[in-house]
Amino acid sequence: MEARKVQKTGTSTITVSLPKGWVTANGINPGDSVSMEVQPDGTLNIEPEMRSDKVTITQIISIERGEPTEHVTRKLIGAYLAGSTIIEVRSKERMELDTKRSIKDFARLVIGPEIIEETSNTVVLHDLSDPVELPQKKCVRRMHLIVDSMHRDAMVAYAEGDVELAKDILERDQDVDRLYWMTVKQHALIMDDRRLAKRLGVDVHGSLSLLLAARILERVGDHAEKIAQQAVGTASEEKPPTVAEMQDLSLHAVEMLKRAVEAFFMQDITMANTVIDESKSVVEAGGELLPRLQGTGGKGTMSRTAVMDSLVRTIMYATDIAEIAINDAMRFELKKKG
Repeated sequence: MEARKVQKTGTSTITVSLPKGWVTANGINPGDSVSMEVQPDGTLNIEPEMRSDKVTITQIISIERGEPTEHVTRKLIGAYLAGSTIIEVRSKERMELDTKRSIKDFARLVIGPEIIEETSNTVVLHDLSDPVELPQKKCVRRMHLIVDSMHRDAMVAYAEGDVELAKDILERDQDVDRLYWMTVKQHALIMDDRRLAKRLGVDVHGSLSLLLAARILERVGDHAEKIAQQAVGTASEEKPPTVAEMQDLSLHAVEMLKRAVEAFFMQDITMANTVIDESKSVVEAGGELLPRLQGTGGKGTMSRTAVMDSLVRTIMYATDIAEIAINDAMRFELKKKG
């Protein structure tokens, strides 16, 4: 804690200067107002005044002819996460077709940016998203609903050889990625503007927890995608009876994930501990099933092993979210006591 001297200006006005670092971090300028509130314990809470106006931030990205499209995409993601509202991609020469395609792919990868102008050497994107309309909590809840359905459908597609269902799952993974990047962006914005955290009803620590949960759910979606890919690759193969046991394990995995997410949002330590404790026996059951899957032989042995790996990882990801739930709940309890 930093100590500052109280000074008297004029006949009766008492003043104290604000920390320069805090002023800079919150974008406070001379003439701006701050909100002050006396707390029940006698302390004084000072916060930047809420602003409703949305500032336009323009980011210009210069690219060279022949620059790898992966490099262009990384620059675009960086500008997006930095909170740029206008992203202008420029090239001194005529922009290559592959580059323009990568920009359009980026616009589909994330939520908000839309192409509003395109010339032979320039593409301009405008981010129309509003964090308040789609806050981190809503993003994470939607991500869970999508990955839950992806995982359930992926196992059905694998067991029944349903190629069309498997392909639909692969498309749904894009929705998960879009929500994930939105969550990452919002955390970056909150770190730069604490006033946004108040508008979204979350503090910096809570925002980080939501980001971690989103990252885990994004990985769960990736494993559902892997199962769907195995479904496409083995669609014509007759599945052995042991696949039914894999489906049972899959149901355990998604139910554990569901309870872990519930514990996270409810800050329920008991429920979170139940998920973690249960995971040990479920993973052991998967370990006992694996030799029998491999023992069936055939071309599908490697495929079944890969699917089992995704099932076990989904269970472990559920425990990761449960651990975040416990950490958050303990932090909340400590905050209440303080």
